Amino acid sequence: MSKKHNYILGITWLVAVFVLPLPFLYTFVKGLQPGFESQKLGIANGIIAYVWMLLAIYIGTKPKWIDRLIGLPEAYKLHGILSLVAIVLSFMHKSMSPSYGMIALTGNVAFNIFLALALYSMIFMAGWLTTRITILGLIKRNLEKVFKHEISVWLHRLNLLATVLIFVHVQLIDYIRQNTAFLLVFYLSSIFVFATYLWAKLKPASQGILAQLTANQEIAPNIYELRIQLPKKSRLQLRAGDYVFISFPKIKGLLEPHPFSLVNAPSKTKEIVLAIRGDGDFTRRLQTIEAPTDIFVDGGYGMYQTVIDEQKPKEILVVSGGIGITPLLSLFEANPNLKTTVFHGAETQAALLYSDKFKMFEQRSNFVAHRVVGRYEEKDVLTYLPENLDDVTVLISGPPAMGRYWIKVMKANGVPRGQIFYEEFGW
Repeated sequence: MSKKHNYILGITWLVAVFVLPLPFLYTFVKGLQPGFESQKLGIANGIIAYVWMLLAIYIGTKPKWIDRLIGLPEAYKLHGILSLVAIVLSFMHKSMSPSYGMIALTGNVAFNIFLALALYSMIFMAGWLTTRITILGLIKRNLEKVFKHEISVWLHRLNLLATVLIFVHVQLIDYIRQNTAFLLVFYLSSIFVFATYLWAKLKPASQGILAQLTANQEIAPNIYELRIQLPKKSRLQLRAGDYVFISFPKIKGLLEPHPFSLVNAPSKTKEIVLAIRGDGDFTRRLQTIEAPTDIFVDGGYGMYQTVIDEQKPKEILVVSGGIGITPLLSLFEANPNLKTTVFHGAETQAALLYSDKFKMFEQRSNFVAHRVVGRYEEKDVLTYLPENLDDVTVLISGPPAMGRYWIKVMKANGVPRGQIFYEEFGW
């Protein structure tokens, strides 16, 4: 992450964890009636959990301003971690603030939904977690044959139902209803989030703009290249290194958007190119689609070009694995004057994609590429670090384990964390 990005990410966590709950907690405590002090801590736990659930719903709408600020992968990580902690706070709320009748019923049903979906999402929706905990990754690979991507998306939306139940739950509590200031904050924030969610799902072109898939061909074993023609007056704001969400309105099983990186830099031709490996049910279905056909495209999202623009490095050192090279190809195309050294490894010779592009890039005097089957030794890569480390930005792209490994290597060899960027594509 860039120096600025690192700072903004820290501020974002501070705001999410401490600042957002403050108006709720302040108005609740100030308006709490005498006789209920013993339940103050238990209720406060429930309030914080509700605030974080609202934040999770908002992040789920994929706000572009959040993506350009900290990146969607970091936002989803924030979403996932706070949602899990919210479950713990909800349990503490239940234990410390007993209730009865409809109050208890709405709260218990909501808690059970949250808990069940949290356990489900830890396996199917939290790539940042399954790539770190081996057993969760193994469970996911075995169960996703049954629990397809679209099923996971729809089940995840039950969080909205649980949040609505908590909204009702609060209305049923007498002493809360009499706290006017708290209810004002509660209503305004809830209405804003629910309205934002509904608008994101129901607005015109909610899944992006309608484009045409013009070609779909295999370029390596299990890797297909999709060529998509955007309309001439496309409203998409795409940059090099971005990814887009695509879905197919006429094909069952491909109705929910899924993200893929741009191979080419945005151009006046309005054609975008994606290279996709068949890893899951969605990507394997993509391989069977015949062109031409309608496709929805939403974007762009991503931080790679932002990092380059902010740091203005004299050179970049790139470490990439397998299909992870795709977003960086568009960066190389869009930044021809930037000294670039690339290390790209893949499992097979065929997976070393786009040799023609690399031959074109290597005609530049400031571009050097090392591409091999297998992995690079640390010393091979570290040799190319400049003497003055302030001059370099290190870009990493590839599997999560690889990304985390090279971040540690670069830090251990003196590269400041703020000059290392890795956009973990783990959802």
